[in-house]
Amino acid sequence: MKKNRKRCLFVITMLIIIIGAPALWWAWKYYKLPDLPDRHEYKTIEERAEHALAFARSHNMNEHYALFVDYSIPSGTPRLFVWDFTKRRIVASTYVMHGPGRGSTDERPRFSNKPGSNCSSLGRFLVTKENGNRNKRGFRIKGLDIDNQSAYARGLMIHGAKWVDRYCWKRYIPMNRLCCQGCVTVSSRGMAHLWKLVNNERKPLLLWNFEGKNYQS
Repeated sequence: MKKNRKRCLFVITMLIIIIGAPALWWAWKYYKLPDLPDRHEYKTIEERAEHALAFARSHNMNEHYALFVDYSIPSGTPRLFVWDFTKRRIVASTYVMHGPGRGSTDERPRFSNKPGSNCSSLGRFLVTKENGNRNKRGFRIKGLDIDNQSAYARGLMIHGAKWVDRYCWKRYIPMNRLCCQGCVTVSSRGMAHLWKLVNNERKPLLLWNFEGKNYQS
């Protein structure tokens, strides 16, 4: 009888561990934000900061904050970074999923500027406050480079999605055409932070999407 009880307790304990471990891993990844990037990621953003500030000044944009998305980082790791020009450091980060078009995979995004491509786009964007309201929680973006000027016509936005929340514990967030057709789709917590940041700033923020070390000054 005692042996059966011990076996039952052992089985129950193992089930709790098996079921609970993924939940704890998700909770740790999701609620520990803002995540502090490692030295390589920090350096990658820091290298662009001076060029970003000069670009922002020349386009009458925000000189306090800028947003950077490094698509070379796995989507299951925070890869949108909020840079504070005054403090000269990253002050927040969040997860970003990419568009599923043109043969993109969870691991490897493909980029395009063409309408209907369902791809994420690279380059520099102006973050508007259009479509940013209490119900929508999103900001439409305008492309400022030659190769992303159709972003506004495509209706690309920064917006949150619970899909990102659900799968951020994985190394690569599974693509979902309903949640992302090329937009900068972030976690709900990330969007809550960006919502306050963008709405509280008078001048529009610069968003710079890139992949690895490829960028134009």
